[in-house]
Amino acid sequence: MCKKGYCIICHQDNQELSDEHVIPEAIGGYYHIYNVCKDCNSKLGDHVDNLLLNHWFIKAARHEKGFKGYKGYIPNPLVGEGSLPTGEKVRVEQDNDGKMSIRFIPTSPEVSDDGKFFKIQVDAKDEKTIPNIKTKILKRHNIDETKVQIVSDCQLVKIEHPEVRMQFTIDIKNYKIGLLKIAYEFAADRIEGYIDDPIAKLYASILHEGNPDRLDEVFFEGDAINNASLNIMESIIDNSNTNRHILLLANIHNKLYCIVKLFDKFCQMIRMSDSSYGEDGLVLLAINDFVNHKCDFYSPTDLIRVTNYSEFTTFKLNDEDQAYLDSLLRINKEGIGFACNKDQDNILFDSEGIPICTESILLLTLERLNLIKEESHTSGKISVTYKIPLGYYYLCMPDKKLLMVKEITKVNEFIKI
Repeated sequence: MCKKGYCIICHQDNQELSDEHVIPEAIGGYYHIYNVCKDCNSKLGDHVDNLLLNHWFIKAARHEKGFKGYKGYIPNPLVGEGSLPTGEKVRVEQDNDGKMSIRFIPTSPEVSDDGKFFKIQVDAKDEKTIPNIKTKILKRHNIDETKVQIVSDCQLVKIEHPEVRMQFTIDIKNYKIGLLKIAYEFAADRIEGYIDDPIAKLYASILHEGNPDRLDEVFFEGDAINNASLNIMESIIDNSNTNRHILLLANIHNKLYCIVKLFDKFCQMIRMSDSSYGEDGLVLLAINDFVNHKCDFYSPTDLIRVTNYSEFTTFKLNDEDQAYLDSLLRINKEGIGFACNKDQDNILFDSEGIPICTESILLLTLERLNLIKEESHTSGKISVTYKIPLGYYYLCMPDKKLLMVKEITKVNEFIKI
């Protein structure tokens, strides 16, 4: 028995609800909601999702990732009509196994004025259509096929490595209604009370109509195609992983926004409300992983819990001491390491072997004195190199040999989700 309830699209109560994919299933959507009625679900698929799924860029991504459509085959953006450099019209086709082929598009037969001579050109796959074409030509010229002898000369021409020239139309507007649907359903499902927001009601009416002509009423920020390569929360999220879709709700300057990023093809920010829902900053992050068949949700607290952080140091010795250490490593001598305290913090010594301070205290002192040689910030990683004053040594174990330190680099790194 189907559950009945309130539909967030048509805003009608006591409706028969269905399983709605926030991100379309055809592009690996694993985020399900159950507050859209059956009629609205069907209309969204026909008039909203299809505009997104049939976009050339999405077809290209589906072909790259191997997503089969509802008809059971992987769409190919290069299927369609084109021409050879010699001008002949051809069609690029794909069979159910994904194999591509080129089919010559028949042209109008060349017929002499008296109808006694004619030339027919068809693809080899369409050879069986030639008799019907002949009959139509003879009939058009009132020639009785039973009273004439037809002499034919058939030539099969094979074009090796044909070059096909094609033109494609790229939709730059209508597909955005599919991005709006994703953003609206995400906010309506996850933020209590959002469906009563004035902008939420506007977006619901646009989606209920399935009318892309009303997209000018939507508060799009930037362009989804131009912003496709933008990174989202790059210190935490691995944006190089294109095997997933990312949704993000955030309060910015007392307004609610949603970012929808699909593959590396679209990245669209949409203003969802002129009010904030909670504190400024991240409200909720959703990562739809279509390789592992799941959609995970992260609040700000969840991100702190799951984000991995590592801190380590590297060092540079003077040439003589580096050669000594390298020789120990080559012979795989056991127990090689530097003297440290119980917190695994390396101890630095003077030339007489007397402890001076720990590595962390020395680096903190150099930082306060602004004695940093080099600093670099990359995505999720900070490296700071300190030039060490003369007179600081590591104590190399197990031989207890002092090794002079020239530089120490401290690296802080986030392991991204």
